[in-house]
Amino acid sequence: MQLELSANRIGKVAMILAMSSEEEEARLKAQIASNGGYKFSVTWVSGRKTDINKTFPRSILNAALKNGTIEDRSGPTHALIHAGLEALSGLVPNVPGDSSLKVKVVILADAHWVVVAAYGESAFLPETNHERVGLGVMHL
Repeated sequence: MQLELSANRIGKVAMILAMSSEEEEARLKAQIASNGGYKFSVTWVSGRKTDINKTFPRSILNAALKNGTIEDRSGPTHALIHAGLEALSGLVPNVPGDSSLKVKVVILADAHWVVVAAYGESAFLPETNHERVGLGVMHL
């Protein structure tokens, strides 16, 4: 299957990269990098829901700063945390219990926006494994 990456919406680009397979990821990263207007980070977050709720903001901030996706200033940091919390609300089931999650997280930024896109799996038991998605977009 061939995916066409249309760079007309930053959220769409981030979500396509988050949902990409290992084989697709390298090609998509090259396409995004050649655009010149985007900076990005890709990381994985996994664990129990209660742990991820506590560590997700720090994990995405560390990935974004390590890869130069955002500047280490209060405005971009604040925007990233808000986008991350918005994405996290789509990932974490709003039900009692402590499910396990494994998600690929993409942080993508241009001169005006920062996006956190996440795609992966969630389950209370291996037999109940299902897909989860989250997206947060904030103005820088």
